[in-house]
Amino acid sequence: PPPPGMGGIPPPPGMGGIPPPPGMGGIPPPPGMALPAFGALPAKPQLEPREELPKPSKPLKKLHWEPVELDELKDTLWETTLKNLEFDMVDFDKLFQKAVRKKKKKKTPGSAKKSVPKSVSLLESKREVNISIALNAFKMTVERLCDSITHIELHVLNPERLISLIKILPNEEEEKAVGKFKGDPSQLTKPSLFQYEMCKIPHIRKRLEQVLFMSTLDSRTTVMRVNIKLVWHALRAILKNPNIHKIMHLVLTIGNYMNHGNRKGNAHGFHISLLQKLNVTKSTTGLSLMDWLVNHLARKDAKILKFTSDFRKLYKPTEKKTKEKDVGINEEPALSLDDAARVETDVILQGLSALRGKLKELGKDLKNMAKEEEKAKAEVMRRKSSLKRGQQNATLSSPNSPTSARTSATSTREPSPVPTNHFYKAMVSQFIGAAKKSKKLDQMYNDMIKTFNRLKRFLGVKDIEKPEDLLEIFSEFLAAFDQAVYDLKAREKKRQRDKRRAETANERRARKLEKTNANRSSSRGRRQGSSLEKSMSSPNVHDLSQ
Repeated sequence: PPPPGMGGIPPPPGMGGIPPPPGMGGIPPPPGMALPAFGALPAKPQLEPREELPKPSKPLKKLHWEPVELDELKDTLWETTLKNLEFDMVDFDKLFQKAVRKKKKKKTPGSAKKSVPKSVSLLESKREVNISIALNAFKMTVERLCDSITHIELHVLNPERLISLIKILPNEEEEKAVGKFKGDPSQLTKPSLFQYEMCKIPHIRKRLEQVLFMSTLDSRTTVMRVNIKLVWHALRAILKNPNIHKIMHLVLTIGNYMNHGNRKGNAHGFHISLLQKLNVTKSTTGLSLMDWLVNHLARKDAKILKFTSDFRKLYKPTEKKTKEKDVGINEEPALSLDDAARVETDVILQGLSALRGKLKELGKDLKNMAKEEEKAKAEVMRRKSSLKRGQQNATLSSPNSPTSARTSATSTREPSPVPTNHFYKAMVSQFIGAAKKSKKLDQMYNDMIKTFNRLKRFLGVKDIEKPEDLLEIFSEFLAAFDQAVYDLKAREKKRQRDKRRAETANERRARKLEKTNANRSSSRGRRQGSSLEKSMSSPNVHDLSQ
């Protein structure tokens, strides 16, 4: 028997009889929430069912698409595509029936061409020579050039010259060398004199860079404005064009028909990347699915074949009113969806960010300059009032003394006025205009992104992050559609040409046969006539016997 106080061997840890730790087990879920079973997937949203398609009469090639995952159908393209479009299923089954695959011989990998590295040129040049060459391009004296820089004369300091000047401004070592120079500046060489004069202007490099930024602001903001508007127009055209929606509806119908019975069938929508692959699926006659689409639309609604022209002229950069006689002269062409697909929105965003940063820095500098100018003016006023009080005190204390006269003469020298800050004067008005442009561009960019997100939701797309990636898909689709329309017209022209050739050949054979028959009948008539004449002209045998 077990020792006293031990009623048997206790169960091992973790097995029966041990209550669960505090906070685990036995706690009911919150009201209105049921915990899913272990390993169970969350339930998919219930969407309105699509119209069922009949089973194909033959095994068809599968259309490799990715069905879109939709939380709801409202306000999407697929809300209007629940009912299938009609098409000739018998003809479709013949064209896109599954073919037996043939084994292809493996190609031996060819020798990869080695990229020839580009040659790199490392040129060594002397600083003195470079500055001298740059200064000679201005065709003016150093004194005149420095005066133009000090007064910010924009008619002299164009963007090209500003870039050249910034490159030859003194660096840190050259500023130290100029600071140690105590001789006569007139004895310096032309490049050294330029360096000497530039060191007298505070923050010269920063100021010239800001002047360059403001000088090129119009051209850069114009490019950004045109690109933003172009992308916005392209996104809106896809969102609003009913013909492209109808074609996508047709693609959805035939795709569900081809994928009947598998997990990708009966889809509510498809990922738009499929539009780039419609030329991949081929029929038994060698025509692609894109060719079939165009043939089908040509029979049902030929006008829709011209819908791609809606995307060729989306936006004109210059919409100024021109005289009738000047139309076509230096007129910029309208931009298309292909142009919009080449716009890099990341570059636009970087440009807007750089614009805001530069304007913030310039605004801070202008504010500091205004404070320094006000401080200098206040100091001049203080000195003037102090000088006036000193003169009055000297006159009252001893008006006839010679010392007082000398002090009065000396004290009549008023302090020099505050020098004009030409940089502030030139930049402040431009800064206000640039700030307005920056705000307007930010608003336009935000509107473009809103339209992009709206189009993504309309198409049920979640994995495309840039407008240009979405536009590139539609650009390739439109190009393939146009090519299929061209091929259809070419095939129709060839058919008509072959028909005319066959008709001409038949007419030629008919005329030849008619001529041959006429010749035969005429020759037969001539033979009959000659035989009759011959019989009439020959003597009768009975008469000769008599």
